[in-house]
Amino acid sequence: MERRPRWTKSKVKDMMGYLVVLACFVATAVFAPQLEEGAKYGIWTMLPPLCIFAFILLTKKILEGFFWTSLLAVFLRFRWNILQGFVDQIFENVTDWDNWWVIYLFLLGGAITYLFKISGAGTFFARWIAKKIKNKKAALFVTSLLGWPLCVDDYMSGLVLGNVMSPVLDEYGVPREMAAYVIRASVTAPACILPIGCWGIYVGAVFDMWKLNIVDGYASGFGYYLAKVLPWLFFPFAVILVCWLIIFGVIPMFGKMKRAYKRVEDGGSPFPPKEIHVADGEIVKEEEPEKAPEPRKRVNISHFIVPIVAIFAFGYIFEWDMAYGITWGLLASFLYYCITGVFTTDDAKNVVTDGFGYMSQMCIMMGFGLVLCNNLDAMGFVDFVVGSVQGFVTPAFLPLIIFFAFSCTEILVTFNYTLYLIAMPIVVALAQGCGANVGMCIGALVSSGVFGYCLAFSSDGGMIACGSCGNIDIYEQNTSQYIFMLIAWVLAAVGYLVCGFVL
Repeated sequence: MERRPRWTKSKVKDMMGYLVVLACFVATAVFAPQLEEGAKYGIWTMLPPLCIFAFILLTKKILEGFFWTSLLAVFLRFRWNILQGFVDQIFENVTDWDNWWVIYLFLLGGAITYLFKISGAGTFFARWIAKKIKNKKAALFVTSLLGWPLCVDDYMSGLVLGNVMSPVLDEYGVPREMAAYVIRASVTAPACILPIGCWGIYVGAVFDMWKLNIVDGYASGFGYYLAKVLPWLFFPFAVILVCWLIIFGVIPMFGKMKRAYKRVEDGGSPFPPKEIHVADGEIVKEEEPEKAPEPRKRVNISHFIVPIVAIFAFGYIFEWDMAYGITWGLLASFLYYCITGVFTTDDAKNVVTDGFGYMSQMCIMMGFGLVLCNNLDAMGFVDFVVGSVQGFVTPAFLPLIIFFAFSCTEILVTFNYTLYLIAMPIVVALAQGCGANVGMCIGALVSSGVFGYCLAFSSDGGMIACGSCGNIDIYEQNTSQYIFMLIAWVLAAVGYLVCGFVL
């Protein structure tokens, strides 16, 4: 007799997520008004954003959440013409020149990642630096610094740093929880700060995608980001500062991290003890963590430096319009790799095709996100939200409110890029409406997303860091670093409070 499969916790949550989506469609069909084109739908525009938050919170299925809620937004607007309307909306949004520019930028980001992955140049660079390390503090500090030149892709950065540096840190008695903390604190923050960083490029693209008037007078949304938003990224700066203060002993160890160091000092393993996971009466075997890519035979330090310098140089030439900067920086890198014998022309072709494929899921999500956002905009979503809360906020407190509110949502389930896509026009409109510093308010929003990426249990960045550090348990790692991330959060919050009043 076959044993009937039991309802697991994840299956129950999935079912609840689908029931939420179904309830939203039913409520729309039965109760929502169907208005003429250009009319405002008021509170009904809140339904798709609330739906996507609930669905992803329950199921952790981000791409699927975008599909269902973009479909819901089209249903709310076009009702029973949904089949034709959904396809028409996809074509209308994806073929728009500005939107295609954003998608192209994502594809280029995938190509950069694969350039370093196939060649192994990032791994070579990290190993080259690791050979020069002489003591524990230097090992930890160098690990934190390596996140800066690798910030073109935070996934690749976490993967390379974990695989290359955690064995080096083992030799100096550093527990893997600390290695993963330093990596999580050092891969995303630089990606927001440097011109080649993937997070900063994305936020600039969101400005262009929403066609926000704040970018008027700048070459691109990314140009506005560098000039007006970068100085207000208090949490990314704070998380780096706190990490360095801990490395050099200015901030002492606390709680579980202190006990982790004691475990290693007493002769124990640098790895934290693992819990045994059981499903349907059987022990679940964990997947092997992905290894860092091995460098090709002719790779040397120049094969890491040349692409970064080329992308910086062309980005500067084209006034930080990174679609141009990355395109011509990649071409220069391909030529250099081929001339030096690391690549053939076929390898260069594979970097483009495989790199574009690497970003395919992100681009699909972006397509659905464009449909969702533009339909919400057409129905008056931003106007409704701003009109509802504008009377309750003041210019001085708005940056802190944004940072606090979205930090709370991100710690529950980190949306990463998704948060900026949904919340950006609301934050900009609120800041403009009440007279707050727009760049500071955007900086608070970006900071809250980085906070979730660094600390949420659902963070894919946390999973990569833990996997590359030997598949350590993310619960153990998270709970050992909580106090350090919260110190950085408090510093950032104080910064937004003080600057909100002073400036």
